Amino acid sequence: MDEERFVASLRRRFPFRLGLGIGDDCSLVRRGRAFQLISTDLLVEDVHFRLGDAPPEALAEKSLAVNVSDIAAMGGRPQYFYLGLGFSPRLGLDGLRRFFAGLGRAARRWGVELAGGDTSRSAKVLIAVTIVGESEHPLRRDGARPGDLIGVTGATGGSALGLRMLLAGETRSPFIRLHLHPRPQVEKGQILARFASAMIDISDGLLLDLSRVLRASGAGARVDAGRLSFPPAYRRECRRLGIDAVQLALSGGEDYELLFTVPPRREPGLRRTGMAYHLIGEVTSGRRLRLRRDGRERAVSGLGFDHFREAARGRKR
Repeated sequence: MDEERFVASLRRRFPFRLGLGIGDDCSLVRRGRAFQLISTDLLVEDVHFRLGDAPPEALAEKSLAVNVSDIAAMGGRPQYFYLGLGFSPRLGLDGLRRFFAGLGRAARRWGVELAGGDTSRSAKVLIAVTIVGESEHPLRRDGARPGDLIGVTGATGGSALGLRMLLAGETRSPFIRLHLHPRPQVEKGQILARFASAMIDISDGLLLDLSRVLRASGAGARVDAGRLSFPPAYRRECRRLGIDAVQLALSGGEDYELLFTVPPRREPGLRRTGMAYHLIGEVTSGRRLRLRRDGRERAVSGLGFDHFREAARGRKR
């Protein structure tokens, strides 16, 4: 069973009658004229991070950033959050203090407040953040329609490249910093909520997260790999390490850029906002995801990181 089938089974077992429940970046609960957005993410030592790769401050920042990104993916404004922390003795009292110092700086950066939570001693570090936000018009995954254009707010692959460098024993690179310090696209999410038909943040890989939008929308897509954005330094480092730059950009994950679809009639208005983005394809009828690369087009499955599939293979991220 992959993650999509598991989530679908939970949605059937636990229907949510107060709004939108399981299956999108956030759950939605109507509150008067607006919607409350709620999301939670879990970071586990030796699955999502290795304790020696990042200082406690960076772990705290990332744990909050990935949740802020969920709010951004629905065009919302993050407001407050709860923290569940299982701390290992290896973290130590000094590490615990540094963690909360980093968490405080990150909270101020994104304008959110800590509202409560729980802590416990644990064999490994476990970080669970639940975040609450708000939006008058939240953007869901299920609005993509044939003919819509597919866009991305920035380059992909850089975070995955940074992870490859960390795993290879390297410690200094802008890409390592990008991996350790995600940048949720809150402002762009709020702009896109006025124009886009569907949106998701890229956490598990561009193609895998696109396939989730397509599945929710009952549509297919055609993606042109030649339209991906690659900084020159990214290409150089991929060549040095013998990595396929295009493949990594399509399936690497943890970029936390926004992947969106926009009707062609609305795209000129989006362009006039001055927001940076690039178009990589279009939504099609049917349910097939096709990739054009090096002059050839082929059908692909959702390439990216799936915890259920990788657990069956005995792999860690």
